Amino acid sequence: MKTNWERHNPIIEIPIEAIKSIIRSYSMNHTVQHITILSGGLSHTNYKVMLNETIVVVRVTQNYESLEREQTLHSILPNHVRAPRFLHLTKWNGFGVGVLEWKEGSLLYQKLIDSLPAEMKCMGKSIGQQLAAHREVTFNTYGFLDSRLKVMDDFRLTPETFISTIDSFFTDGYASKWLPRNVVDHIHKYTRENAHFFEEDESGPRLVHGDFNGLNLLMNETDVSAVLDWEFALSGSIYFDIGNMLRYQYPHMSSFESGLFTSLNESGISLSENWKKLAKLADLVALCSLLNRQVCGENRVKDIQRLIASTLNDS
Repeated sequence: MKTNWERHNPIIEIPIEAIKSIIRSYSMNHTVQHITILSGGLSHTNYKVMLNETIVVVRVTQNYESLEREQTLHSILPNHVRAPRFLHLTKWNGFGVGVLEWKEGSLLYQKLIDSLPAEMKCMGKSIGQQLAAHREVTFNTYGFLDSRLKVMDDFRLTPETFISTIDSFFTDGYASKWLPRNVVDHIHKYTRENAHFFEEDESGPRLVHGDFNGLNLLMNETDVSAVLDWEFALSGSIYFDIGNMLRYQYPHMSSFESGLFTSLNESGISLSENWKKLAKLADLVALCSLLNRQVCGENRVKDIQRLIASTLNDS
């Protein structure tokens, strides 16, 4: 499970006085009462900061541009997308710092472990509604976004680009370092046998969350209370977000999937009859990209190896 993955970057420790200064740059009307460092997150460092009248999250990162993009994105999200408000953006000691609204709730992955079928279906429906809501944001083309939400690098999954993208992780990148040769060969064979499914992808260049999973959704019972961490957002296929959401299997997942599919359909989003296959294929791109690093933690590698094996064997 991703909760056991090693961090990309070390925790960024900020002195209490620096956090107080950051809060003053946001508002002179608030004083800091208590600070707690939050677990979770593999790249940013997040602090829960209790103020005299409210609670905020102070997010610190080496990548200032990702916070700029997230701030811009929050300003255009439809009102019915339950994202925390992005309150303030600044810098401290060379790091980017964002101040965001605190949202209450339980992480989705904790709810998925032991929920009943009826609860799973309700959660799937609520998540489908949120997915449909952020898919209302459209772009002129597919690709990765700059801080102003302009597509800076074209990237669309077609049969051809599906093959070439995955090939590039192994021929030009580092992914082959973390997988046995026979698995790499199996991936190449699998991509060529299944690339044709992307001819069925008619979802269009719309907003992709990019990390849409149980670690970034907060729940109030079976209802989504917040969709967190939009730093990896891009313009692309809906199957990226569906694949990420269905990456891990839990009890009664068929009920969850039924709720998700029904909700998307009710929201006017028609999926391919092979929607689960497309989601698996899109997520294979994501999984291989996660191995495209010179340094990978042991837990990360073992988990991704298992997930890739599951995809390859699910034909």
